[in-house]
Amino acid sequence: MKAENMNRSYLETLSFSDLVKLADKYDVEIPDNLDRRFLIAELLELYEEEKFHGNESMIIAGADVLEKVENLPKNYNENEISCVLRNPAWLFVFWNLRESDSAMLKSLNSYTLMLRVCSLSSPDEQIPEEAFEIQAANDSQEQYVLIPQGKRFIKVELVYVTANSGKVLAFSPIIEIPQGNDIMNDLQPGKMQDFTEVIKLSGVDTVLMSQYKNHMHSFSNTK
Repeated sequence: MKAENMNRSYLETLSFSDLVKLADKYDVEIPDNLDRRFLIAELLELYEEEKFHGNESMIIAGADVLEKVENLPKNYNENEISCVLRNPAWLFVFWNLRESDSAMLKSLNSYTLMLRVCSLSSPDEQIPEEAFEIQAANDSQEQYVLIPQGKRFIKVELVYVTANSGKVLAFSPIIEIPQGNDIMNDLQPGKMQDFTEVIKLSGVDTVLMSQYKNHMHSFSNTK
């Protein structure tokens, strides 16, 4: 395969099902919840590995296919924003803008692209309990976001703001944040806890006492 024929631009023209078939052909394992962008990244990484080892058998398409824009998938050129949990503390947010909105933003004298992080009490709620905004780079399409502590349901809105107006461009699906045990989340050295005998066998009391002795300065409200 010619190296120039394998690139992100071509893969973006393929439907998700075609990307999956392509991944299956080259034995790429695909989790059920794998996002389209990550699948494209996996295929590009595989291609780079094949090229490094001198294997040019990974034929994706010819250059002429790149010109067939009429076969673009239906979800192409839409405003979209998605989230993936990196861990219970960090959220990876990525988005895409349709060409008309991208051109509109570029025509503005000044604007700010914001990520509005909304905390919800349940996945059925429409109005967030709390929300805060962080600035995103205008020329970026991805960003890591620190998740507010103690929140269970999160969604992220992509917003642009000018001096006189603002608008929500897209909003993500609601993400459920994994929750720990309430008793363990509220542990504090020196605070009496009614542990069961089974939990006591884990040595949690000894661990907490050791933590308190070695890091006493970190605790200001323990009794």
